[in-house]
Amino acid sequence: MTVIAYFGGRVRALVSGRLRWVLAALCTLVVGIALGHATGSNQTRLAQRIEQLQGALDSQRDQVAASEAEAHRVLQAMTLKLAELQARALRLDAVGERIVEQAGLDREAFGFDRPPAVGGPEDATDTVVPPAEITRLFGDISAQFDEREHQLLLLNGLIEDRNLDRQSSVAGRPVASGWVSSEYGYRMDPFNGRRAWHGGIDFAGPEGSRVVAVAAGIVTRAGLERGYGNMVEIDHGDGLVTRYGHNRENRVAVGDLVKKGDVVALMGKTGRASGPHVHFEVTKDGHSMNPARYIHRVIQ
Repeated sequence: MTVIAYFGGRVRALVSGRLRWVLAALCTLVVGIALGHATGSNQTRLAQRIEQLQGALDSQRDQVAASEAEAHRVLQAMTLKLAELQARALRLDAVGERIVEQAGLDREAFGFDRPPAVGGPEDATDTVVPPAEITRLFGDISAQFDEREHQLLLLNGLIEDRNLDRQSSVAGRPVASGWVSSEYGYRMDPFNGRRAWHGGIDFAGPEGSRVVAVAAGIVTRAGLERGYGNMVEIDHGDGLVTRYGHNRENRVAVGDLVKKGDVVALMGKTGRASGPHVHFEVTKDGHSMNPARYIHRVIQ
């Protein structure tokens, strides 16, 4: 910019130089203000951006912490559920083994003491099962355990009832070996030759042979009885009583509980007997019964 003055060249030059300096200073000031404003604005935006990023980072950290806490909770719940299922599996194995034993089944065929054999073709797909699906699967398995446990307990109860029926039902022979030497009914008395009533079946065999209970019950008499010699009487309930006479030795006492097949005496010839044998009687509500119907009885 040029200022024209007519006061002389020297004055003109001085005025023009001062103006240039003023203009230069003004420009510098304006530029500085503009730059300062721009710089301050940029710093403000940068600070705001940093604050936004910090907030997002804090939010992500909170989400990660919440996810870790939820994963820990789910894992703990699954661990407890797995422990419960393992305990129930052991209980079911115990019930299964008892059923196999009571039913007389082959233990190796069921193998309750071994893990089940599993397998199948390899699947190349590696799919991650979500926790919700795992929780549902645990629920399904638990429900299956409930059903199987109920079924096994019912089956066990039925087998126990059947075994109880077998134990308490009068059936079978009172000796493991031997032969029938006298039937039930009228016969010729071996001592006087007269026709006489015989209220039992005689099983002859080697003296000292084992005499066994034909059913579970309680011993109500054990000792010397007229005509019977050493005799054992067992009450089986429901009005059924069995007697085992002419024993060389009684192996039980009054009040003893016996199971089917327990040895109650040794075969002998005490009392009114011509040789070693066991006199076997059955009474029902005090009335004499033919032992043959019980000897040949089959318990289902």
